[in-house]
Amino acid sequence: MYVDEESISPYTHGQEGPDVLYEAERRIEGRKPEETCTCNSATACRAARCGCHKSGFTCKTTCACARPGGGCHNPMRDLSYIFGTNPTDRPTTLSACLISKIMRENAKQPNGARIWWEGVRDEMWEGILRTWGRDDYVWADQADAVRARDYAGLNATEQMVLRRRSIKHWLQPQSCFFFYSFCRNSLVQGDCTSHCPVCNACRDWRQWHCKLCNKCTYGLTLPCGNCSLEGVRAFHASKEDMARMFGTN
Repeated sequence: MYVDEESISPYTHGQEGPDVLYEAERRIEGRKPEETCTCNSATACRAARCGCHKSGFTCKTTCACARPGGGCHNPMRDLSYIFGTNPTDRPTTLSACLISKIMRENAKQPNGARIWWEGVRDEMWEGILRTWGRDDYVWADQADAVRARDYAGLNATEQMVLRRRSIKHWLQPQSCFFFYSFCRNSLVQGDCTSHCPVCNACRDWRQWHCKLCNKCTYGLTLPCGNCSLEGVRAFHASKEDMARMFGTN
């Protein structure tokens, strides 16, 4: 059977494939706080299939898991080990990279994310100060940039405030100018890097996820390098198919 490759060339519609993908990612990251999960038990919220859990939100009193005598086990319920106990220090939404990391570490062992964070937080902060300490544009504002350059001269309280403000800034969704990639152990530009929730890896902005081979491939206007012609068809998948692929609610 002859197939007219020109008729399905990715050049026909430019960046349709990646645009669809990023829309699906935004729907995962940008899940509204008022949306609820449909878990039928409190313990089910431990699993990645919980809508609130995988979106980085705590479960709410309107969620199906909130029954009298229950007790939700959503690991996103308590992230004080990362952001502290002040609710204003926690971002409204979390980056896809952080959500994936928390889920993977908790899958390894009980309280895995807490143990992981305690092991990497100081190294992460020192690495950022060493590499980016004099770059104004990675900090939340100009005042924080000035404090970062004189970090050693700050008292303990001032250092703690700067760390909490900066961590909140870098662990928000990648819509911010810079976010911290735990896949690359570095700050990365949000407009040049995104996190694939399927591959669980941060990728270059020129990569997109092929639904056919279920892998990321390079080239915004190129067919999937793994799937050839079939990858081109996947490249032009509908938004509905992409949303179903990512399991958005």
